[in-house]
Amino acid sequence: MADAETNFKSEESLNPEPLSELKSGLIEDPTRRLTRKLPVSHVWITSAYYYPTSKSLGDNAVAMAMVVDTINFNVNNATYNIIGSNSTHTEASLATSQTEGVPTCRYAPAMARANTVENVTKLEMESNGIKVEIPFKMARYTAPKPVIICISPQFVAEQWQIFMMHVHVANRFGGHLHIYLTSIIESFFELMKEYERQGYITLDYWIRMKFQHTQTPYFEPNENIEWRNQAGAQTDCLLQYKEAAEYIAFFDMDDILFPKNYPTYLEEFNAEWALQPRATSVFYGRREHEFVKAETLDEFSFIDLIKSLRSSPTVKRGKVVVKPDRYNSTWIHYSNNENEATRRSIDNPTIVHVQRPLQKHGNNNITKLWKMEFGPLNETIRAHDVKAMEDDLNRFRKIPTISEIAPKLPSEDFYLPIVFKCYYDAFYDNAFDHRRAKHGCPNADTCELPQRKEYKCTISIGDTGVTLATLNDTIPATNFSCGANRFQEFIPQLFNSSQCKNLKDPMNVCCVAHDSCYNSQVGKDPCDNMFCECLSMATEKNLCAVDAAGLCAAVRLFGQTAYETLGGSQGVSPSIN
Repeated sequence: MADAETNFKSEESLNPEPLSELKSGLIEDPTRRLTRKLPVSHVWITSAYYYPTSKSLGDNAVAMAMVVDTINFNVNNATYNIIGSNSTHTEASLATSQTEGVPTCRYAPAMARANTVENVTKLEMESNGIKVEIPFKMARYTAPKPVIICISPQFVAEQWQIFMMHVHVANRFGGHLHIYLTSIIESFFELMKEYERQGYITLDYWIRMKFQHTQTPYFEPNENIEWRNQAGAQTDCLLQYKEAAEYIAFFDMDDILFPKNYPTYLEEFNAEWALQPRATSVFYGRREHEFVKAETLDEFSFIDLIKSLRSSPTVKRGKVVVKPDRYNSTWIHYSNNENEATRRSIDNPTIVHVQRPLQKHGNNNITKLWKMEFGPLNETIRAHDVKAMEDDLNRFRKIPTISEIAPKLPSEDFYLPIVFKCYYDAFYDNAFDHRRAKHGCPNADTCELPQRKEYKCTISIGDTGVTLATLNDTIPATNFSCGANRFQEFIPQLFNSSQCKNLKDPMNVCCVAHDSCYNSQVGKDPCDNMFCECLSMATEKNLCAVDAAGLCAAVRLFGQTAYETLGGSQGVSPSIN
């Protein structure tokens, strides 16, 4: 993630406060978060992709998923100065943009696009003579399956039963889950990783906006954007698969679609577009459902789950499936930039929204807040599909890794009632009880979440690296680096050395060595590979293995700038307490 600080000196600044009268850093001013003008407008670039060719963006296109300050300047159709360079040429271009925000939040997700030089090797954003380099990746041109289901960021994730339901349903009907993670308990994370190894899902680590140093004032972005920038993650997924997938769905983990008329998603969606060929999206409503959860993986059964499913008459605002060449960004439910006349609405089937899982022996306190009538199942779920999913599940149960993970999975709710109560107080109460709460920006970032003692580690990825985190404590991070020449030969000895014994955590050794490797300039990839191996060994019997995976992902994604600048300089890796 790049943080571009843009000074607006035109009338669009709308009379900001003088910079000299404000301190740099975080502003605490909740009553004026939607009115206060600042001297600098921040643009956070969460991801950027390069397209040598694109059906909808043109040749040598770049697309960026961003977060922008909607109060400081008019973000509608805003443009940004982009500079692209290759080995022989540099070219400036103007990026056009579109936003997907809501008026109750200061910050909004945005997507900007431009065309630049071919074979671009360096991308920058410029404002008032200041340039910020933008890390970018090549967009995907192949996909695991023709239908990609983008799953919104998972937050204190523990509901493994819903994941199991969704992943096997998607696989049965020809879909591939691309899942964003913010925080998750370790055993659940290990379960997901095995499904990734089996080719059923792709895991992605959703980036939180965190900053160690800033020279200008800003409002806390994670608290002032809708639902942890969920729309930004969905737009990122769209940009990744724009040239690779035939259809992309933007769902939550508890949004599960059973095709009604055809045996696969691809055939079902093809049939819908045959009826309205110029449609930009197909919009499915979401019917509320409840079901009884198995307490253990051994007890988990698709046959029992479907038998326990009960439908509500309530159909909530739905989600879309899109043709990616007709969509450039999306909000949570659909794109606010889409012509509603080209959105094809489907009455039946509806998405099975399993937001209310019930415990067999728990107190199910959320039902006291969320009062809703449920009756017999009102969706088409074919018996032979249920049997096929049950057979697939049984195959997975026999995998040795799954057998080892199964006893560690939680058997009762912990975070679900806490998060639901927080959501209810902040936003949902009006929807459920028809009473108005003091709604601000819909967000769970300020929810108070106690640390669950038996599951201590979560992942949380920051702007220039990774923050090791528990749910009530964070340790700031900068660019992580780790590795060394011929590193694999001395990792075991390193952990037993006197240097290691004097450190608080063996993971620090990995970071110290990574700095050394980056300083030696032997190549970023070898350093990062050895770093990941080092962390894997350091956390092999440690609950923080999930953090190790996040750190590994961070150095691969965000370590390039550190590698290019660290030769002969001081290390940048912080200690891990």
